[in-house]
Amino acid sequence: MINIPLRLILLPILVSSMAFYLCCRIWKGYGLKPAIIWAAVSASIISWGALITRVFSINTPPELAVVGYAYLVFTGLSFMLLLTLDTIGFILWCLLKIKINVRHKLSLVFIVTSTIFCSGYFEARDIRTVEISVTTDKLPIGTDTIRIVQISDLHISKTFDSDQLTKTMEIADAASADLIILTGDTVDMDLRKDEYFVKILDSVSTPLGKYAVTGNHEHYAGIEQAADFMERAGYTVLRGGWLDLGPIVVAGIDDPGRDVVSKQNDGFLLLSSLPDNLRSKFILFLKHQPYVHEDSIGLFDLQLSGHTHGGQIWPLGYLVGFLHGIKQGLSAHADSHLYVSNGTGYWGPPIRFLAPPEVTIINVVRKQQT
Repeated sequence: MINIPLRLILLPILVSSMAFYLCCRIWKGYGLKPAIIWAAVSASIISWGALITRVFSINTPPELAVVGYAYLVFTGLSFMLLLTLDTIGFILWCLLKIKINVRHKLSLVFIVTSTIFCSGYFEARDIRTVEISVTTDKLPIGTDTIRIVQISDLHISKTFDSDQLTKTMEIADAASADLIILTGDTVDMDLRKDEYFVKILDSVSTPLGKYAVTGNHEHYAGIEQAADFMERAGYTVLRGGWLDLGPIVVAGIDDPGRDVVSKQNDGFLLLSSLPDNLRSKFILFLKHQPYVHEDSIGLFDLQLSGHTHGGQIWPLGYLVGFLHGIKQGLSAHADSHLYVSNGTGYWGPPIRFLAPPEVTIINVVRKQQT
């Protein structure tokens, strides 16, 4: 008996519903033949992606994976834009008896969606460097600054461009960091036999080492093989543990995956167990998803997270902010700080729109005594 995760059932239903809505509107605007072509293309891609590759685990060539993800994003964006225009049109008709031609709406939707695709393709490759500073009185005398590079949400997969990783590590190398951090969703495929990406990730050394935590996509790809991949690339994977690096303490946890209760509580369990003699040191906490449990506030100095991608494609960033109740970037939580990265890579098609990828440089600066 085949055990199919619920998400693999719901996603095809959702995509099929959006495709059906678009098909009906294409029929209305352009006629039956274009609607049949759209329906045939949709049926082929959805059945391949949902049934053949997922249920029966048939390996998909990278080119087909790109096509499938691109279709998913194109359909989702077109559906949201068209539904918005249809809603506006309905309101205008009810209030002012103004009717907007369906063909005009469809043409506008496809032009806007195509523009987002073209612009997003280049934006996804334009990795920016974001530099922030956090002051503290917990660094020892003689250590004025600890320089940290955060890389998040690479999503190494069949659609991932190796040049993206090479450029990322070049930025990390140029930063002259004391340590490099991977804050989850590094791996999105089986990399047990990979050595190519391992060499690129392992190309930069730092005085205080390199550390990583898992994200929810490591669960999907296989968390043990994902952790092994990062270890082979020279990263110490913190799976509910901590290390005293001398000037600072770094602690990190596994992403809980679908365990909603653990999402809210896991940070507190680890942080509250740290030895008392480490409380006077700067505590760097690594956690993929940007939840801060209220009881954890004050138990760490800086939490580094990712997960949200800044929405990856506008306007999804607004939805992400609403769902997580947080904003991108640096925020203060009493005596603790949280930094949420936009992410360095991309999920699915190589597209970002108004949510640029980033490598973050965090300067932990010793507060000057007066």
